[in-house]
Amino acid sequence: MAIYVMTHKPVELSLPEHYQKLFVGAKKLTTEGKEALKGYVFDDCGENISQKNSSYCELTGMYWIWKNQQDDIVGLTHYRRFFGKPDELLSMEEAKAILKDCDIIVAKRQWVEKNVKVQFEEFHNKEDLALLRTIIVEKYPEYQQSFDCAMSKCFLFSFNMLVCKKEIFDQYCTWLFDVLAECERRTDLTDYDAYQKRIFGFLSERLLMVYLLCHNLKISEVEVVETELDKSVKWASKKWEMITIVKNFFGNHGTKTMRYGK
Repeated sequence: MAIYVMTHKPVELSLPEHYQKLFVGAKKLTTEGKEALKGYVFDDCGENISQKNSSYCELTGMYWIWKNQQDDIVGLTHYRRFFGKPDELLSMEEAKAILKDCDIIVAKRQWVEKNVKVQFEEFHNKEDLALLRTIIVEKYPEYQQSFDCAMSKCFLFSFNMLVCKKEIFDQYCTWLFDVLAECERRTDLTDYDAYQKRIFGFLSERLLMVYLLCHNLKISEVEVVETELDKSVKWASKKWEMITIVKNFFGNHGTKTMRYGK
């Protein structure tokens, strides 16, 4: 089991065992630069899309995990965002316990005004979302209902953060990167500024909920701590009690509250 910490710069925090720092966009690093980053793995070895980091963001790390790693359970977090709370990260034991009762751990939902579609169009190019729907309808029509449902929600699971069994991770990546590759083929980024060029990372945040809906997966929402907002963050070893919600979007399983830790 491994939870990978996506980063494009050195991470000063000392991380617990089983947390692995993964440098994304490593194609740009020199040999000397890599040698200075002791204990890191890099997304430009093996089968990879490291050169696309400017538009795929942390997804170049996700792709690398998908194609090159065989952990039984995998997770994706960020150098400044982790599952847990200020004095402690989500432990491996806690993650495994949660996954006994659900399919996937995601970041606690973030609420948006009106709905996901409107929120995306306010901050990004609305043509990108329209193209994404067109591709879904053409290539994966069985996902259309879930896509429209996800876009009508007033919340989303941000940051592309997740923890799940590798089997589920691989199935999700197979679909996700096929959809994004087609979107990339049809998108001209010439006039996009540096922020909007991160389009495939932005789109994937919305696609996660589409996949969860379509496959009727049981989720566990876990709090996210932002380390750059709390400079005093230091990871403790004590256990903590976590209350998390597992819900099926279509209501077939109802809502279940579970407690872990001591």
